[in-house]
Amino acid sequence: MSPPPTDEPGDGVDAIDDDRIVAAIRTAPKPVVNTTYLAGEFDVPPRALLERLESLVADGRLEGHEVVGEGYLWWLSIDEELEG
Repeated sequence: MSPPPTDEPGDGVDAIDDDRIVAAIRTAPKPVVNTTYLAGEFDVPPRALLERLESLVADGRLEGHEVVGEGYLWWLSIDEELEG
């Protein structure tokens, strides 16, 4: 029996390629998604995915915004949009 999932980084997130995360946003029904939507796409805890999303912002692939008390929103950077 496997242990229950935790909200610690690395809960399956390390196995997700950055390009897959970007593609999930590119093909989402809306151009802006929240962390919970993306976590559902990859079956990982939202908190575990947050650090990866922030690193994609630092790399210039995504943009993000914290909605205080509600969570985070993510969308493709303009450079990423132009490459796609």
